[in-house]
Amino acid sequence: MTTSGKLSQPVRGQVDVDGLLLSADPLLMRLHLRSGGYEGGPLAVPELAEMCRLSKRLGMNLSRPVQASDDDCQIDMWVETQIVSPGQEDQIGLAIIDWKEHPRDDNGHADLARERDFDRLEGKGSIRTDEALRIIAQEMPGNAANAAETIGQSLLDIFDVIPPSANARLLEAVAERQPIRNQRMREKNGAQRLFVLQGHPLVDKAGIFSGYRFAATPDDTAVGGKNSKVAGGKLISDSLFGLQLGPALRQPLGKIIANAETISSKLEGPLRGDYASYAKDIASAGRHLLDLVNDLSDLEAIERPQFTVAADDIDLVDLAHRAAGLLSVKAADHQIRIDLPDEGDVLPARGEFRRSLQILVNLIGNAIRYSPDGSVIKLKVSAEQGFSRISVTDQGDGIASEDHDRIFQKFERLGRSGDGGSGLGLFISRRLANAMGGSLVVESMIDQGSTFTLALPEQKPA
Repeated sequence: MTTSGKLSQPVRGQVDVDGLLLSADPLLMRLHLRSGGYEGGPLAVPELAEMCRLSKRLGMNLSRPVQASDDDCQIDMWVETQIVSPGQEDQIGLAIIDWKEHPRDDNGHADLARERDFDRLEGKGSIRTDEALRIIAQEMPGNAANAAETIGQSLLDIFDVIPPSANARLLEAVAERQPIRNQRMREKNGAQRLFVLQGHPLVDKAGIFSGYRFAATPDDTAVGGKNSKVAGGKLISDSLFGLQLGPALRQPLGKIIANAETISSKLEGPLRGDYASYAKDIASAGRHLLDLVNDLSDLEAIERPQFTVAADDIDLVDLAHRAAGLLSVKAADHQIRIDLPDEGDVLPARGEFRRSLQILVNLIGNAIRYSPDGSVIKLKVSAEQGFSRISVTDQGDGIASEDHDRIFQKFERLGRSGDGGSGLGLFISRRLANAMGGSLVVESMIDQGSTFTLALPEQKPA
């Protein structure tokens, strides 16, 4: 993208009743493609798509400022919509009058880093390829040591396509610069882990196809997995919730949350205050159900006899800052300050990166949930007797000594109700800590707050 400021001619586009981009001038098409869209597909710039939907719903032309972004910059635009067929309202025209680009600031980069941490927390990886599907960069869960070795190799040298898909179908999508959806792949290395890839074509600043960005989600349902069996000629997974019901529930819950948040934020215009409050409650309930789905999936996973964790070299100080960053918005909503170890400090340990981050997010999240507004949560690190330790201390009501073991039991919430918890987080966290050769303990007294300490084995000298 090179245009900035007042345009000599408006940049025009046309969207149909279903949100498909029927036509677009080159500048708009580039932004659409860089946002993950494809020719003839839905308008992939959320801010513009939302404005078209609002214009259609209101049955009137709109004119307003819009902010959008691509990989490199933030774009300020002045956009006008026009109902192409008055009375029919079947198409919406777009005219972009102003176009001003700004480099992404530190906040933009922080948001991207925060998104990457969320992906890592969920076990997702990412792969960036060039136009010939050669790997340029990758970050896969539990595979940090081998990441550099894959650079320059073809994606199809690293992964096998799982039937009924075939290499030819994947290469055909690449040749046509189409998004790649739900492509199941198996690693060719000894681990032979299974992933589902979602790929978006990328376009450089000259508008030329430059490769793909893939999101890789672990998939344990493939043929030949340890948790699968065959009955009546069909593959049946022993894992009912995490691998079957979990994914089926996450998608509709995600849509409920997104739509409710759109309503509560009044993006489509004024709304009665009580209706906005109802929508906020719906979004909150949806997030609670989604957290429960994730907890039940984890519960099922850790109770399998063959459950194992990776042994990564991790830094507990780095993990503390990442976990706090993921929960910074939630803490700010309650005016809670999170005191962290000095960012320049280092405390090496051995444990799976994602699972260790999951434990810390749970501990800090609980501290926020049960602490009074305006209080302080302190994270401290130490090393002792072959273990690296990180503690999370809150200023909440505390826990009676006789309940210190109970809180680590399944579905135990000490009589609390309506707090948004499932009663599984601490049970799962302790099981994960034990699986990594460590421990999770609590020190607490009534009215004196609580301190939860995660201990993991120290890194052994090379």
